[in-house]
Order: sequence, then structure tokens, then C-alpha cells
Amino acid sequence: MTHIPPAQAEAHLRSVTRKFAQWRQHRPTPRGYRIPDPLWAEAVRLAQVLSLTYVAKQLGLKPAALKRRRGVLETTGEAPASTTTPQFVEVTTDTWRTVSVEVEVLRPDGVRLRVRYRDPAPVLTLLHSFLEGR
Repeated sequence: MTHIPPAQAEAHLRSVTRKFAQWRQHRPTPRGYRIPDPLWAEAVRLAQVLSLTYVAKQLGLKPAALKRRRGVLETTGEAPASTTTPQFVEVTTDTWRTVSVEVEVLRPDGVRLRVRYRDPAPVLTLLHSFLEGR
């Protein structure tokens, strides 16, 4: 199953809505016929890009049924597990070495400890003493 770009999702939703309407018009009886798997697959693809409840409403589906179907397709491997691509973030040595971390600890008795540090090793001993020494 291929991924739908967000920019094209609304247009694809209108197309799938027409397919669902056509299927509903041409089935022999209003009840008792299951929605074909290709239509479910299209609905699941759209629910990965757009709001699940929005897609369900537009297609005339119960949100719980679409959510259940989405879970089934994802566990069987028929649907992509993730719709986002990982982003690359460059971290230079100057950036991570100059950044300090601030930790604030509050005991139940209201005493507060705030520590800024670059190397966490000495802070662990201090935190342990602070929390245990009441």
C-alpha cells in the first residue's frame, strides 16, 4: 500500500467517497454485504494522513470500525508502519559540549534543589544525598 502525500489527501478523500457511494448504490441489499477490502485499504490509507474521525464521517463509516481495520492492516504488514520520514539533525561537537542541563528537584516537605551542570556524574551523588537525607 502506498503513502498519500498530505497535499493530495483531500482530493483522494473525495475520490474514495465517490467509490464508497457507488459501491453502496450497486450492492443488492442495503445490509449484509461487507465493504470490499480495496475500499477498506483506501480508507485506512487516508486515516494515516487525515483525522480518523474525519475520514470515517466522510466515508460513512463508524470510527471504531475504521480504527479496528487500521490496526489489523498495520499488524499484518499491509499498511506502512510510519507515515513520516526521519529527519536528519546535525549536532556539532561545539553544540553539545557547551550546552548545560538544569535539574530541579522538589521534596515532599517543600525544599527545592536546582542544579546546572555539564557532567552528570557528580550530580547523581548530590541528588541521592538530597533525596535520602531528610
